Amino acid sequence: MLGILTSMPSIVFARDKADSLVLERMFTYRSNYTAGKLNGYETNVYIKRNFNVWRRNVTLWLIPSMYSIAEGERSYLSETYNSIKFRDFQDYDRRERVSFSTIRHNRHTMSITTEFLMPNLYGTCLYQDHILSPFSRNNRRYYRYRFRFTDGDSAIVNFKPRLLSNTQLVSGYATIQVSTGKIMSAAFDGEYDMMRFHTETTQGDGEVSSLLPKNCRTHLVFKFMGNQVYFNNEAIYDCPALPDSVDDVFDAQMMDSIRPIKLNESERQIFDHWVEQHKPDTTVVEDTVHHFNFAKDVLQDAIGDNLISSIGFESSRARMKFSPILDPQYVSYSSTHGFAYKLKMGAYYKIDDKRFLEFQPWCGYNFKYKKFYYTLPAYYNYLPERHGQLIVVYGNGNRISNGSIIEEIKRERGDTLELDGKELDYFDDNYFSISNNYMLVKGLDLTAGLTYHRRVPYNAEELWHYGKPQTYNSLAPMITVRLQPWKYGPLISVDYERGIKGLLNADIDYERWEFDGSWKHDLKPLRKLNARFGYGFYTRKKTNYFVDYIHFRDNKLPGGWDDDWSGDFQLLNSSWYNESRYYARTHFSYESPFLVGTWLPLLGRIIEKERLYFSALSIDNTRPYYELGYGFSTRFISLGLFTSFLSSEFQSFDIKFTFELFRRW
Repeated sequence: MLGILTSMPSIVFARDKADSLVLERMFTYRSNYTAGKLNGYETNVYIKRNFNVWRRNVTLWLIPSMYSIAEGERSYLSETYNSIKFRDFQDYDRRERVSFSTIRHNRHTMSITTEFLMPNLYGTCLYQDHILSPFSRNNRRYYRYRFRFTDGDSAIVNFKPRLLSNTQLVSGYATIQVSTGKIMSAAFDGEYDMMRFHTETTQGDGEVSSLLPKNCRTHLVFKFMGNQVYFNNEAIYDCPALPDSVDDVFDAQMMDSIRPIKLNESERQIFDHWVEQHKPDTTVVEDTVHHFNFAKDVLQDAIGDNLISSIGFESSRARMKFSPILDPQYVSYSSTHGFAYKLKMGAYYKIDDKRFLEFQPWCGYNFKYKKFYYTLPAYYNYLPERHGQLIVVYGNGNRISNGSIIEEIKRERGDTLELDGKELDYFDDNYFSISNNYMLVKGLDLTAGLTYHRRVPYNAEELWHYGKPQTYNSLAPMITVRLQPWKYGPLISVDYERGIKGLLNADIDYERWEFDGSWKHDLKPLRKLNARFGYGFYTRKKTNYFVDYIHFRDNKLPGGWDDDWSGDFQLLNSSWYNESRYYARTHFSYESPFLVGTWLPLLGRIIEKERLYFSALSIDNTRPYYELGYGFSTRFISLGLFTSFLSSEFQSFDIKFTFELFRRW
């Protein structure tokens, strides 16, 4: 007995050493055996998606891409046969060769679920930029592992979250080849973006194909407001190649002949039922006249689908996409700027292999200021390898506020004038710019052009009464130099602008310099450090009405979590942007999936990312200004809490949020 007891520590030590050895081999498998070899790899993938709508109500119509199954059949089948060429795991070209779907109009419903059929086991994240992989060394601190060695050259590793349950973590098991650390198969469960999923994958046998599944099955459950949809997805890799002439074909018979696996009984019934319904009836003369149905053709197909789904098309030379008309993720709120709503659009046209056109307008409405804003940028890319680009932009800008004009009127007419409430210090800014960008050497870009502003006062008639112009115009040559010495290093820019009087009724004489530096550093896993520094000043200024910086301005249509929360002031008074001859500012933010809120009961489970914010500002005639903030992002909303100080004196507190619901759909 004593001998057994004394030998137990050595047994435990040996087992721990073996566990650590296999774990280390698993973490280093890709770098040791397949590093860089995925680039250029090609494969053919068959994807089958079978989903059933168990319960549904009218709210299903409001979910992007779910509109087409909000009525009608309860069970659907969708199949695609694709060719994929990889540059890296998440960087590849996909060519859809053959497709079949029982969904009305062959619409792509819940296409987001297909990403669950290609888990990046050896990457930091299993899917794109979310769900931390238990097979990556970067995430070892978040998982607990238990090994069970079997006969032969294999071991089974069970993994689960170490300390907390969170939407960025999964639990499951995998079969590992002991000698190399290669993952032969894996199964795991998780929950993300309102979907619970269970994935089973068997990896490929070859050197490069071992990074990809050979066969992958994923079962997903989506529940929302009483609706329940169940998905059974399956992907088969390394399928036989098809002739080049077969491209983007919708054909049930062809799919039935090339399908690498048989349909199960329920899937075969769905398939046969669709084929039977769409079989041409040779006994009846076909009615080629379309009978217009207002409820179906307009309310359902035209209006209903476009309200909550992206609008667009794509061809070999052109593509166009509009965000849905009713999209909650473009709604934002803060007590400073109130509610705002944005729409984004995009268009692309390929002229030839080296030239293409882009049009990326956005517009929106701010309900507090009752103002419609828009920016219409167009790009002619004539030499992409040298960043050769002609840029034309037209927009109506932010409302500009500056009290200098009121002070001037009082000096001229007397201090007893009552000007409060007349909005004499507010102006609309309509602008136009044309510029050209070119990369002089790698990492150094030069942009030169002209910019024109036409500023119109809100209360033009009242200003005319006091002898002030009804429009203020400026025309200025501009030069911007951007320097980014290395790919993931900081981006530094220098902007110079000099006003010219006389041309196009320009009457504002000024000279302005701005320096800006920004850096987004990926710390892994899913942690980021964002830093931004800026300094701007006027060396010549004939009027105090307009102090209009490029990098330091009020934004009446704020973006979401990844747009401007880390590079803008959230609580700064709008007039401060236009009253100083210089500014110096600093912004820092730190982002991580696990900070403070993740540990909260109930709420912490669905928090995807958290951020800490710090911003500082110095302008003339005031004390240093600071902002501190904390924010978190969930599947429903992104929420930020911000507070501001003048030196050490508390100023204000604000809550800001943007909707995130269905942002990936």
